[in-house]
Amino acid sequence: FWKIMNMNSSSHRYTQPPSSRQKQEPEDADQVIVQTDFGRGLIVRTRKSDGIKEIRLGDVKSSSSSPAFRRREPNMLYTPKDYPSVPPCIGDDVICEYGRGVLKEIADDKYTIELASWRLSGRSNVTCHVVSSPPKVVRKHALHEMDSAEKVALAKSQKAEAAKYFSEKDYTGALNTYASAVDKVRNVQHDHTSSNEVRADLVVIMITCSNNAATCCIKLAKWEEASKFAKNALIMLDALYGKRGMKIHTILNSEGIIDAKLFGEWRVKSYLVVARACMEQGEVEDAIAILKKAKGLGMPYIDELSSSADQSSRGKEEKASLRALTLQMKELKRLVAEYSEKRKAAKKIEKKKAKVMAKAFFGGGDGKENATPDKQNNMKERDSSETKQHVEQVNDEQQKAFEDQTGVGSGVATGQIAGAGTRKAPFKRKSSLKSKLEREDPPVQQSVSFSDQPPQVKEFDRAKDDDDDETPWQKHKEALILMGIAGVSVLTIVGLRRAYR
Repeated sequence: FWKIMNMNSSSHRYTQPPSSRQKQEPEDADQVIVQTDFGRGLIVRTRKSDGIKEIRLGDVKSSSSSPAFRRREPNMLYTPKDYPSVPPCIGDDVICEYGRGVLKEIADDKYTIELASWRLSGRSNVTCHVVSSPPKVVRKHALHEMDSAEKVALAKSQKAEAAKYFSEKDYTGALNTYASAVDKVRNVQHDHTSSNEVRADLVVIMITCSNNAATCCIKLAKWEEASKFAKNALIMLDALYGKRGMKIHTILNSEGIIDAKLFGEWRVKSYLVVARACMEQGEVEDAIAILKKAKGLGMPYIDELSSSADQSSRGKEEKASLRALTLQMKELKRLVAEYSEKRKAAKKIEKKKAKVMAKAFFGGGDGKENATPDKQNNMKERDSSETKQHVEQVNDEQQKAFEDQTGVGSGVATGQIAGAGTRKAPFKRKSSLKSKLEREDPPVQQSVSFSDQPPQVKEFDRAKDDDDDETPWQKHKEALILMGIAGVSVLTIVGLRRAYR
């Protein structure tokens, strides 16, 4: 029956009936690493029915539920034999008769173990010394197998490791380790085993590692990532600021993390990173606004710490916070001045670009469009004087050319022509022509003839000057057109209404 059903399916594979499948027992909670005849192995589970041990050979670090383990077929050993545990080393996870913990020291067959399975109030740790028999080495828990305290402890160790990378100026390694520490505690699900101290440690790790990761991004010029890490720290700080006076805030204050450090130093550090990221991305106004906000947050704590009457009564934390905030305010002041100068330079460049675009769009470039009325009047007077001087100069040149062509000197005014001798003087024009020419601004074109006829004088046509005077139709052309269209529309509507009646 099952074979027939599988023949009709798309895969055409033989599937074992559900009734004949063997139910798999759960894996051991503490998987011991043993030394077998075929090398190191990990006891995955011990069957309760027959006592057979399933030992995975080779890979002793991965859990059975990890993706790396599921992608390959492991070499399994099934045996009832009890193999001994591998020799323990410092830092290994071990299990003894008192519970599970981490091996801290080995001295003369004496093993010092810090137990992780015991939870005491506060931050007290339980340490035991085993001398009877060496503890068994077990596989370290995967991240999904850890409780909140183990995740916080793992994040603390990674934070210390990242600090070493940063001191060695390995900013890439420091960034990766800080980010990994944040990821370890990002999605911690608290339960009844999570103490308030563990929750306080989690908040501190999230804030400090995010700020330190943002600083590494600044060193590596990764501005967008730096802004994200700094904003994550600000979110945590704002949430903690809203819960001042509650258990976690009280625990942090009692452990030396005062408000000047929490809401002053750490918040200003985050805002400085965000401001630098905004400035590098071209958001100058946002960067200056963020710096001013940071100054408003930090200065009250500086004033509070500086105004204490007895300076000798300050603790180490207060002195350190005051020193750090003072340095941050100096850096903040320097950045505000620098960004303000850059903003002024950017505005000057924008103004120059606007002027160039206006000249290219409207033409010209004499600035008459943007000039004030007084300046426009001065420009008009200057243009009229220049025009009059130009007309006089042209008249002088034409008079000189006329004299050179005709040979007529100053005797023209008396009606005599040079070189004519006793010849009869030509026809003399009335003096009214001269006065008329002096009254009119435009230059005159003169022609002379050596015949008995008087010289013919032509004047330039002033039709071009007359065109400058616009008629009322030209001045109000658009308004008249619109009025005509409106009138036609009204008449059409009135006619239609009468027709429908």
